[in-house]
Amino acid sequence: MNNPTRLSHKIRVGFTLIELLVVIAIIALLMAIMMPALQRVKEQARNSICKSNLKQYGLAARMYVDDYDGYLPYSFTWLYKDGGTGCRWHDASKNLDSHPELGGCLWTYLKDQDIHLCPSFNLVVKQMGCSRCRGTPIPIQPQYGYTMNSYLHGDAWNYVPTQYHTSIKSIQKENSVKNPAGVFFFSEENSWAISGLSGAGINDNNLRSTPDCRTDCFATFHGASGGDLNHGLANAVFVDAHMQSVSAYPAGNTFKLSWPGGSPIPSF
Repeated sequence: MNNPTRLSHKIRVGFTLIELLVVIAIIALLMAIMMPALQRVKEQARNSICKSNLKQYGLAARMYVDDYDGYLPYSFTWLYKDGGTGCRWHDASKNLDSHPELGGCLWTYLKDQDIHLCPSFNLVVKQMGCSRCRGTPIPIQPQYGYTMNSYLHGDAWNYVPTQYHTSIKSIQKENSVKNPAGVFFFSEENSWAISGLSGAGINDNNLRSTPDCRTDCFATFHGASGGDLNHGLANAVFVDAHMQSVSAYPAGNTFKLSWPGGSPIPSF
């Protein structure tokens, strides 16, 4: 015959349904508190990789400039020798590791380096899609996510009024840039347009900005609070090789940090 005292003891060592529900509720509460912090840590880690990648881009550009007597690489052909239009930045069939013959003037300095894609960009672009590549039958598999300032090496002169053509065309060497600490070399761009800020998302790998915001602007997905991907920051490496977070706001700031011709900054 069982001892009633021992049987009662066995029953009491278990958890009641209410106790289990309380524990589950506490765990859920702790997870709710911790998840945003964990997400911030993950984003900080991804952002650190992005900055490191751009720093390496700056070093590669430095080597190119030294090798070519101070001349800057061409912004239209630095990555793909034919300009890289048609959304090749996410065309796996045109990956330059597999097709080095397609590489542009800077590819020799960048090949064999796993630095071409920001992990944050890789996540965001799959969420937001590509406003410039709609109808292009290429899967969104980002290969290259960084863009070069299109006003360097005399490029993008036809994006400015006639009176500025000569001054832009004359900026082909590093020492022609009036403010190397205030002019970005490589940065990040969104894959989508933002009303009132930019009229285009990334299509190729050069960034052509204008004061009236009808073309490109800096990316806005780093550090975006509340999931608002239109109001964050981008990373950029400048002509003098320093790294900096940059903002597309106020509207026109991208052009201000693109313009290599010094003051006054044109408005048109």
